[in-house]
Amino acid sequence: MKRLINLFYALALLLVAGPVVSSCVPKEEGPQVAKAVLGDVSQMKFAARNPQPQLVTVYSDGPWHTKAPEWITVDPSTGDGVVSVTVTATENVDGGGLLEPRKDTVFISGNTLASRLIILVSQEGDAYRFAEHKTVSQIAALEDGKSFILDEATVTAVTSTGFVITDGDKAVYVKAAGDVKVGDKVSFKGQKGSENGLPAILVAENIQVLSSGSYTYPDPVVLNDVIATFTQDALTYAKVSGIVAGGNLKVEVDGVEYAVKQVDCPDALSIGKLTGNKVELTGYICGVLGANMFGILTTQMKDNGPAVVPRPEKLLYAKWRFTTTTMTAYQDLFGGTAGVTDATEGFSDLYVPSNVAGNGKITYYQVDKTATTPTSGNPKRIVGGTGHPYVTGAWPGDYWLFSATDGYEYPAGTNLHIKYLTRISGTGQKYWMLEYWDGNEWKPADEYPVSAEGETGTNAQYNFINPTSNIAVECYWTLAAPCREPMFRMRCVANWQSNGSGALANPNGGTCRIADNGDEGEDAGPVFEVLDAPEGGGGGGGMPAGTVVFEDDFEWLSPWTTAATAGDAIATNNPSTTAPNVFTVAACEGFLAEFIARGYGYYEGQKGLPWTDVTAENIPGKVLYLQTNYLKFGKSDWNSGITLPAMASIAGAVNAELTFDWCWQVTGGFKPDIMTLTVEIVGNGKCTVSNDVLSPGIESAQSRVDGESKIEWQHASVALSGIDKDTRIKIRPTNYDPYIENEARGQNRWYLDNVKVVTTK
Repeated sequence: MKRLINLFYALALLLVAGPVVSSCVPKEEGPQVAKAVLGDVSQMKFAARNPQPQLVTVYSDGPWHTKAPEWITVDPSTGDGVVSVTVTATENVDGGGLLEPRKDTVFISGNTLASRLIILVSQEGDAYRFAEHKTVSQIAALEDGKSFILDEATVTAVTSTGFVITDGDKAVYVKAAGDVKVGDKVSFKGQKGSENGLPAILVAENIQVLSSGSYTYPDPVVLNDVIATFTQDALTYAKVSGIVAGGNLKVEVDGVEYAVKQVDCPDALSIGKLTGNKVELTGYICGVLGANMFGILTTQMKDNGPAVVPRPEKLLYAKWRFTTTTMTAYQDLFGGTAGVTDATEGFSDLYVPSNVAGNGKITYYQVDKTATTPTSGNPKRIVGGTGHPYVTGAWPGDYWLFSATDGYEYPAGTNLHIKYLTRISGTGQKYWMLEYWDGNEWKPADEYPVSAEGETGTNAQYNFINPTSNIAVECYWTLAAPCREPMFRMRCVANWQSNGSGALANPNGGTCRIADNGDEGEDAGPVFEVLDAPEGGGGGGGMPAGTVVFEDDFEWLSPWTTAATAGDAIATNNPSTTAPNVFTVAACEGFLAEFIARGYGYYEGQKGLPWTDVTAENIPGKVLYLQTNYLKFGKSDWNSGITLPAMASIAGAVNAELTFDWCWQVTGGFKPDIMTLTVEIVGNGKCTVSNDVLSPGIESAQSRVDGESKIEWQHASVALSGIDKDTRIKIRPTNYDPYIENEARGQNRWYLDNVKVVTTK
């Protein structure tokens, strides 16, 4: 605004003084041309009924004319110099009431494109006056800005800023707050827009929940399988697996690296703190965000632990023993003798831990039974008097799940084995399916499934009949693909009672249990184990050279750099771009908490004084700043540096290469902060070249000549030896009081981006 006022003054002086003409050069005749047209208003908003005229003062150094939509009148429509102009709008109504809101542009122009004043004009109205009733699929096909009325859609996901709806065909993201839950049927009025190139609803009003229920997701597209050719015209439900690096999920297919960014998700599903871990995300792919980068609205997240885990000395083995003495060890975890009524699928936190050896779980999963009328107190999870876990109220779709993990990724070709005892009561469910997870999908164990149609009246497929006395289940299988958590399940497929009384109308008190000792008391399991496994698992077989153990491109800074309008000094070679201080700028609120949660450390020191590790209570100089999207450190007389997170995925002690991009800052006159950086190792390991915890000074190739030193990225590489999962790496200025030959400026200001640690031989 100050600049605009100054221009007004300049124009006014120009108009008063008139053109300056040299007495020696004759004035050339020709049409007058306005070289500048300015105004004190750039936007006008009018009421729909009885809109009041609005004024704009036009400043020009020559003749101007106007162009306006038919519902706008500009008086006068032409002028010269400084003129007060009245802008009037017609009423936005007809016999039926308010018309739709409208907006357009008024141009007050000289004779060139550069000499024109642009005023955005808008008028209130009823956005839904002509809105039609549409389905989600029809809304997705509307032009942006079009209004609609949605009578019913199902909520399939809830994010921190909105929710996803579907009509069973298309899914659309609603970027609006609503008190909704997954499974709700909703209605609302809204306006179609776009988000990341896909249809979206950016305005939603009068959101009503019509009913509540559950939602069964379709089989997700496996993005890893189609990522090279993936296209979409609406949200796509998918799952994708990769390694967390730089706050995103990195996916490598056929030598090409892709990234999947969590556009929105509940805090519990964020991968921000899982750097170096192998993670599977499920949710809605919500567009292409950049070259080889996709967005996802996350509905599920599975953390499979560090990407690289050393091969265990002993292969996976878990064993359970159920006795009255071990009963108390897990009855609270599974449900207790009083039982727990389960109404919805899930309850994965309720399980029986292996209590003899290994890290295994026995879990019972239930389908949604809210549409049934179970008998009183059922279904239940119970730990019996002998320690056996059992359930009542089994229903088709329920299943017992055996699983175990030691964190190692067992490769394809791994052979597994399970054995356990089971039985049901006479009113329990008879037909079941035994299945194993082969690393890609569930496969029927042993015999191929057969149909139970003759007895159940349904086309139920089964390969196991559960009797009323103990029967042994024993199965061997081989992984078809790498797997971190081998699994086996026994799934109910029909509601037919074992005693021949026919099908159940509702879940009852019939029981199904897992046992461990036969009728003669012999130990019969459960046992879940890996028999043998090929070498080369663990996500790469130990720690091979080229394994990325840490990586961050700092793209996760985006919410704060956007909110604080941070600049990009390196891209623009402009040392004066906006660099918000993370400690003092309100728009940076929450950054430090995220910075610390990701495992980073920050420290600083005043010129000539020792470094200080900074805590929330101890922040001396406050010299950490944001750029888009990288970090800036230091100011005059204050130095600062960064400690990288611990690299939990490192197995044993390894050699590695640390790489990063950096450059020193220059003044507004392009005078350089001539400095070097030092890498410091805290804990185990050394810098290879110096054979010390401190590296030699890292030099910059930027010009040292005042007025010529550009801000441009320098790539640094430091060889490390003997680092482990507890090693911390610091990057900081080498000294505290730099001496610069041409001027003792006393400042070490620098930028950092693209940090990466990769194992070497």
